[in-house]
Amino acid sequence: MNTGGIFTAERHATRDIIPCIGFAAAACMCLAAGVAFAARMMDASADRRPLAVEERINPNIAPSASLGRLPGIGPARARAIIEYRRQCIEHSPDRPAFSSSQDLQKIAGIGPATVATILPWLSFDARPGR
Repeated sequence: MNTGGIFTAERHATRDIIPCIGFAAAACMCLAAGVAFAARMMDASADRRPLAVEERINPNIAPSASLGRLPGIGPARARAIIEYRRQCIEHSPDRPAFSSSQDLQKIAGIGPATVATILPWLSFDARPGR
C-alpha cells in the first residue's frame, strides 16, 4: 500500500494555494485603496465649481475646500492658510488671523498678485470663531 502519493499530492495542492491566497489578499487591498483614493478625490473636487461674483469667503473661518476654490489657491495653499490660522488662534484667541487681504501674504506662495486676484471673493470678519 502506497499512501505517500496521496499526502504528497495534498502537500503540493496546499503549497500552490498559498500564493493564490496572497495574491487575492493583495488584490483586495489594492482595490480598497483605490476606492478610498477615488472617494477622497471626489470629495476634494465636489466643491471645485467656480466662485460666483457675489460669493465671499472669509479666510478666518472657511474650510479647506472653500479656500481651494479661490483662483490661484489650491489644496496646498488652502492647508497652509488653515495651519497659519490655527497657529494664530493658539497664540491670540481673541484676534482674527486675517483682518485684511494683506495678511494673506504671510502665507508662503501668496504674494500681491495672488491677493489682488482673490480680493473680489474675500470677506473678513473681525470676530474669531465666527
